[in-house]
Amino acid sequence: MMVKLELLKQSDASALLEFELKNKEWFESFIEARDDDFFDDNGIKDHVNFCLAEYKKGLLYPTLIKDENDQILGRANLYNIDRVKNSGSIGYRIGEEFTSQGLATLATKELLEIGKNRYELSSVNAVASTDNAASQKVLMKNGFKQVGFKPEFAFVDGEIIDCYEYRCLIQQLSPVT
Repeated sequence: MMVKLELLKQSDASALLEFELKNKEWFESFIEARDDDFFDDNGIKDHVNFCLAEYKKGLLYPTLIKDENDQILGRANLYNIDRVKNSGSIGYRIGEEFTSQGLATLATKELLEIGKNRYELSSVNAVASTDNAASQKVLMKNGFKQVGFKPEFAFVDGEIIDCYEYRCLIQQLSPVT
């Protein structure tokens, strides 16, 4: 399967809503639930418009992970871009049927390159649940090191969860194998 990381665009709204609805329960088992008003045509359009406005300000690089047929397989964002501190954060979500295929690893690698080359970032942060070994592995494969512990960081699936904080110093990166 050929996979590409593509900048989010307004014409993706309907397909993105379908993707988010299809994977809602899956995502909510790992990350904080979105507000109910996100899950309709107006909500998703507002979300896309917000992402694109933040992109234009240089604060967010919102992407979709798509296959050769333009089917959305996941999302990956470089966010909290701070040009003064030369830092940002990475987050991703992969559709349930597309996990364990290296998509998060690929997207993270590409976003690190974008952070380095487009935004001249020197460090990128990420957070992963203490129970999410797959995300922890993705981050470590891409050169992230665990730098902190965030107790009671998020509310997921009716539970308060702890997370680890990770940081990648981009200039120290070696190629992902």
